[in-house]
Amino acid sequence: MGGDEIKIVFRDCIRSILEIIQKYGKVQTYYSYAPKIDLLNRSWHLVLEQKNIYPHLFEFENELMKLPAVKKCLDLMLKEDFPERLEMKIVDKNGKPTQNPNYEPFLIAEILNVMVTKYLEEYGYDFNEEKFEKIYEEMISFVYSPEREFVLVSPLENFDLKDLDEFSVDEYKVRKLNEQEMKILISFGYFPGFVFTPYGGIIENVYCIERVIKTSNRNIPPVQSSYIEDFVTALRLFKSGVTGFNTILSYPKIWVISWGMLTLHRYRFTRYPKYVFERKDLESFLSFWGQFKKVKDQFSNNIKFSLRWFNRSYTEQDVLDRLLDLAIALEVLFNNSNRLDLYISHFIGSNKDERLKISKNINDLRSIRGVIVHSGYRECKQEFVDLIENYYRLSMQKFLKLLHDLNYEEIIESIKESILD
Repeated sequence: MGGDEIKIVFRDCIRSILEIIQKYGKVQTYYSYAPKIDLLNRSWHLVLEQKNIYPHLFEFENELMKLPAVKKCLDLMLKEDFPERLEMKIVDKNGKPTQNPNYEPFLIAEILNVMVTKYLEEYGYDFNEEKFEKIYEEMISFVYSPEREFVLVSPLENFDLKDLDEFSVDEYKVRKLNEQEMKILISFGYFPGFVFTPYGGIIENVYCIERVIKTSNRNIPPVQSSYIEDFVTALRLFKSGVTGFNTILSYPKIWVISWGMLTLHRYRFTRYPKYVFERKDLESFLSFWGQFKKVKDQFSNNIKFSLRWFNRSYTEQDVLDRLLDLAIALEVLFNNSNRLDLYISHFIGSNKDERLKISKNINDLRSIRGVIVHSGYRECKQEFVDLIENYYRLSMQKFLKLLHDLNYEEIIESIKESILD
């Protein structure tokens, strides 16, 4: 059948179903609190909303199956291979595929019921062809598309954009969360900032990383932190500033009938300094990301474990814990602890005076770490920890450049040779 013929069959079917529900069904009304979002003023509060529960189609299965329009639509979906397109699997009690399965109840549940529910929630009982077409086109795109697209959205904490609204890098986009996403996040228990009452708060985290996952399967693949983690690591290595993520919201790009949320941990990335990405950073970051992406799959175990400790330092609230994490990250990165002062100073120092300064600071790091390990405490200023963090950042930036032509072992050997020279 042609596209217009299919649309007419679905139009007549949905109109007939709406008439049956309006005639026999009862709508249950209840009230519940829901977040109301004000992104302009960066605030949210709970409001009492009226919600309706519409009847499920199976309550009227006998009446519906008598309708010629419904029967014609079910026959059409079978003829158009909807069960195969939707990857429907019907098995018996032993888990074996059923012979000559009856797909009609599943087509009613997954297609007709969803279409009717979407229509009722947005428009009510009165049928309007223009409104129907919007839901119909969404359904057709969902069923006939050869691949599925799932949106992953992760709020960036302690992050801000300056002089630009959003930017894209490969499959990633940094943008503002929309009101619906923010509402769903809060409903799931994510608080985007300081909560000043149990019923509302300030929205501090308005930006997110969006990534669209494409798959031939209609079910969303298991959401993992690695989908977002590489990009956040690149942001941290690119420039200073404290940012991170602890939640990933997931939903289909079209035919949105459910939302999922993965909470990774309870860390809050709210300490100074805030990560500010500016328009002037964009060109340099695109180049940096290109370097990072090209070599990340060939990272040695030293680099992988070193980055793990570097990223862990962002989750620490205590300055000494941060320092210890960074010290370990540097030792693992250079595969050395005794003469780290020489390794780092010769690797990132551009002249004698700079190398001497770096060497002194790394020796101070070793001394402070020794006191902490043996005595449990050593006073340390935030500025010194930030300095050590930047040494790590500069070192990894240089590693990324060199890894295009050398492997990890060759880079370490070249550092040893430079020390001897």
